[in-house]
Amino acid sequence: MDITKETKIAVLSGGISNEREISLRSGTNCSSALKRLGYKNTLFVDLKQLEDLIELKQKNIELAFLTTHGRFGEDGALQGVLEWLKIPYTGSSVLASAISMDKWLTKQTAKTLDISLPKAYLLTKVNLKTLELKKIWDELSKKNNAVFLKPRNDGSSVNTFKIKSLLELQEKAKNIDLNASDYLIEEFIAGREITMSLIELNNDFKVLPALEIKPKKEFYDYEAKYTKGMTEFILPAKLEKGCLDLLTANTKRIFTEVGCSSFGRVDYMLDNNNTPYMLEINSLPGMTDTSDLPAQASSAGINYDELVEIILKTAKLHN
Repeated sequence: MDITKETKIAVLSGGISNEREISLRSGTNCSSALKRLGYKNTLFVDLKQLEDLIELKQKNIELAFLTTHGRFGEDGALQGVLEWLKIPYTGSSVLASAISMDKWLTKQTAKTLDISLPKAYLLTKVNLKTLELKKIWDELSKKNNAVFLKPRNDGSSVNTFKIKSLLELQEKAKNIDLNASDYLIEEFIAGREITMSLIELNNDFKVLPALEIKPKKEFYDYEAKYTKGMTEFILPAKLEKGCLDLLTANTKRIFTEVGCSSFGRVDYMLDNNNTPYMLEINSLPGMTDTSDLPAQASSAGINYDELVEIILKTAKLHN
């Protein structure tokens, strides 16, 4: 679409997921950047109900800049409403958003590309009583004496647990809310955490410098992600050329195969043999002061406002 400084832009933020507060921080930053850039008809919208979206049409909004995270903001639901309202938006399509939010489906797609993955089992309300947790524990923990238990479709490491014993796994499996989400029991890969971000430029994907994340907590959980001083960034990450080339290629391949667009992030664990294991895709990465993507863009010589404008110009309808 033709975007000018007169275009009526709504920065959509907030939402109803567990990541609401982070979304508000992302949205505030992006809204401020757009105003600094001269997009004077920028409106900050704190989404709390469906009617807030319907009002966008009544306000003659021409474009939605998405800073929503988690369920109903990043999983295709919001994107579907915007398609129905015929309001172009940043980020990925309905289908790509839904697949990338679903860690299990993302894994199945990555398998078809021969991308290395941590072994995992799906835990559901239906199979909870029949799943052999001891057998799963023995298989997945034999390398590093731990597994991860994580929601199938949530982000920012919300309700994610590092499990260090069979008893703990059995207790957690009984107490998590399987009505809200299925869970993955996933092999713990010991090593370095690497994230790869990319942005869409001239109908191609530019992969930004690789980032190594060193949280001061046991793993990169919600607090470590969004609290200043809780995580050290090594940027660019110190990687052998062959490893970096593989990370770059796999990031482009999975992002393209799922059908993502605009911008995003793919997370990996790099084991002691320098083998990268893909963890997940994030189709609407955070844009807070402590977020990965803005730091990686800065390392590539792209300041925050420039990054926001690059993302803005990818806005479109997909269907």
